[in-house]
Amino acid sequence: MNRRGFSLVELLLATALLAAALALAFGIVQGAARAGASAERLALHNDRLRTAQAFVRRQVADALPQPLDPTEGPESLNLLEAAPDRLAFVGLMPGTLARGGAYVQVFRLVRGRGGQALVFEYRMMTPTGVLPPERPAEVLIDGLEDARFSVRGFGPDGRPEDWRGEWERPGQLPTQVRLEARFRDRRWRFPTMVVPLRYSLSGVVGLLPEAARRDTRGEGER
Repeated sequence: MNRRGFSLVELLLATALLAAALALAFGIVQGAARAGASAERLALHNDRLRTAQAFVRRQVADALPQPLDPTEGPESLNLLEAAPDRLAFVGLMPGTLARGGAYVQVFRLVRGRGGQALVFEYRMMTPTGVLPPERPAEVLIDGLEDARFSVRGFGPDGRPEDWRGEWERPGQLPTQVRLEARFRDRRWRFPTMVVPLRYSLSGVVGLLPEAARRDTRGEGER
């Protein structure tokens, strides 16, 4: 054992090593905390996105063959209105959100400070007309950089047509509705939604061309 103790150089060296060890440990803890917070934000984001997409899918799939405005004449009987930034139709609302019955439901893409947002609003239908919204539009998804709706139906040959940004067929529902989007944050993904409408050929078959009433399931598989 060295009776004269530690020299100043040895003390400085020990202090430097201790400081380096503490800095390394602090960096590891801080990095782990950041990684945990990032993973938690991603999990919350994915959970919210799945919930919102499930809601959109359920409501759009159950769009009813019912006119948005029953007072319109047969030549302008709109069952669904579509534009790249808007989708409107009639459907039933969950009992937890409304009082039952048919509602005009509208999904809109609006711009905000954080980019585009998908919002939802609904208005109750009554024998005397459509009531004002019961509550402000609800933001379902935000932080989008680009998003658009598109629809398609059957062509005169009975085959699915190309996707289009607007729907202008009185008395008909499209067969499918698509929502494409991407987030501003490139770490997040928005799976493209393609929703088949359950009642697209129910209740309005008489208004469709004969070719569109063909059952094309299995075509091209023979």
